Amino acid sequence: MKIKRYVANDYRTALSQAKNELGQDAIILHSRQIKRNGILGWFTSPQIEITVAMDDTIQVHTDRMRKNESVPWPAVPQTSRQLPSMVNSGREVDLIEEIKHMNQLMEEMKHKILEVENVKGLSKTVQGFYQALTQNRVKPEIAMHIASSIQNRLPQDYGVDMQWANEVCLHTVREYVKDIRPIYLNPSPRARLVFMIGPTGVGKTTTIAKLAANMTFLDSKKVALITIDTYRVAAADQLRTFADIMDIPLSVVFSDAEMKEAIDKYREFDIIFVDTAGCSPFNQEQLVDLERFVKAAQPDDTILVLSVTTDSDELLNICHHFASVGVDKLIFTKLDEATSYGQMLNVVYEVRKPIAYVTTGQNVPDDIEIPDSTCLARMFLGEGGFR
Repeated sequence: MKIKRYVANDYRTALSQAKNELGQDAIILHSRQIKRNGILGWFTSPQIEITVAMDDTIQVHTDRMRKNESVPWPAVPQTSRQLPSMVNSGREVDLIEEIKHMNQLMEEMKHKILEVENVKGLSKTVQGFYQALTQNRVKPEIAMHIASSIQNRLPQDYGVDMQWANEVCLHTVREYVKDIRPIYLNPSPRARLVFMIGPTGVGKTTTIAKLAANMTFLDSKKVALITIDTYRVAAADQLRTFADIMDIPLSVVFSDAEMKEAIDKYREFDIIFVDTAGCSPFNQEQLVDLERFVKAAQPDDTILVLSVTTDSDELLNICHHFASVGVDKLIFTKLDEATSYGQMLNVVYEVRKPIAYVTTGQNVPDDIEIPDSTCLARMFLGEGGFR
């Protein structure tokens, strides 16, 4: 392990010196400004000092890898005399990992400090709106973007009427979730085909049952069901139970050909809902199967079902993996089980997809509704909910 200190007139020059001597894999431990020695230090600009670490073994291996040379595995020690050096090497690797972790923490601290500085630039009124958003799990960078928009719409003096400021805030947040698109059944010579996709346990089957019941009994539409969920033993039985209660047809399909036959069978219906198997976003085989069925069926709507009880980063990861299937709309479920709703705003902000419905419980057909953008905005600000 080498640890060296470099001093230069600017950070770039100091970093260049370190990389020229220690290589591209050198790790910066610390950087600071220092004054020059002597009386000149009072009249000249400060210099930059950086402290850098590098492990010789790792540098040799990474340099060879960059040159596409074969990198041999370390030889197995033949005698006990070699063990201490191996142990020391292991400790150095652990130290390097710890240093990397410290650098990561420092970067996070920098972002936090920057966030605090940005918040200080907001008026007290807008700071309150920003805090309300972040307390409800809206990501800080998204909350700051919204807060800045609110700030620009409010006068810069201190005589802001709070009721008016609240209305401006509500209107601004609402703009981010104004794209609400439920399923519309326009007159058509063929049935509208809707795929419900998503990870396991988010409530796809129950959501289909709610929509099917409402369209059958309230809208007097002819509804048919198809399921390709053959992974779970009880999946088809659950949907068949709903179908029997509502007296609507159900087909279980296992192949592309059977899918096309079922769609053709129900072509004179108003709408066909397709229930799919819960897919792990990390199971490539399941995703490929789903893509194959979607490509064969060519649905009018492919709706990704997401649970609000899931963390924002995981929700975005799910959206990223299902993007290959082709997502048209979103449904958020389990709002009655959530303690905050900002993760919905995070997803919509990032993926730019409209919301079709939200579900608020297990009761069929009651606990589903077309969301109102004003209601959603109030939820993101902590002013409402479904609990």
